[in-house]
Amino acid sequence: MGAVLHPVLTLFYFVFFWWGLRSFRESSFWGTSWLLFIKVAFIYDNLILTIGQWIGTGDTLEVLSLLRYLLKVFLTPTFVFIAWDILRRLQVEWSEYLSTRIIFNVYTFAVTVIGVYTEILWNTLEPYRQYGILQYLPHDHHVSMVIFLTVIPLFIAGFVLWQKNRWPILLIGMVCAFGLGTVALLIQSAIIVSIAEFLIISCLILTEIKLRNEDFYLSN
Repeated sequence: MGAVLHPVLTLFYFVFFWWGLRSFRESSFWGTSWLLFIKVAFIYDNLILTIGQWIGTGDTLEVLSLLRYLLKVFLTPTFVFIAWDILRRLQVEWSEYLSTRIIFNVYTFAVTVIGVYTEILWNTLEPYRQYGILQYLPHDHHVSMVIFLTVIPLFIAGFVLWQKNRWPILLIGMVCAFGLGTVALLIQSAIIVSIAEFLIISCLILTEIKLRNEDFYLSN
């Protein structure tokens, strides 16, 4: 299953990235930039999972896998910044408070530290084959909690977006992603995590299109 899923996800993320380049040029909101960077992390993540079987076990795949973890650990928490930017674009008053800025920045930092502690430090990568893919995983491999922590601010942004603009896509997507993440945690399935991540990115892209259209009409 993984041998089919990850190449397909890689292709989709490439398409999302090229679309994001256009949005990046047309948008003045930094949440759009962070979304573009996250797409790069997911392109690399799925690409390494796709070609791991061809590379084979050894130092090359191990180093590439370590970089894969580093990109996800340091870029995935920026989902929090995207959630904050959505609230700012919706002109939510409390999103501009200094206390809100401090909370979002501290939360992002805390999620990053948790990711570094659980995914990088004191972890020895070992080759592991499952679902037709070869990858290097930490010795005590487990589904990361970071995805849960990053969904919470997006859930809040989705709820506010639904209330203010009657746009339920982001909220529904985050509920589904949280549910998939819970299932992945219970059965320790990395493939389900990949599906949940793809759902998050897809909902954020649809939300970006929605907000960009509204930004255009507001500016005219």
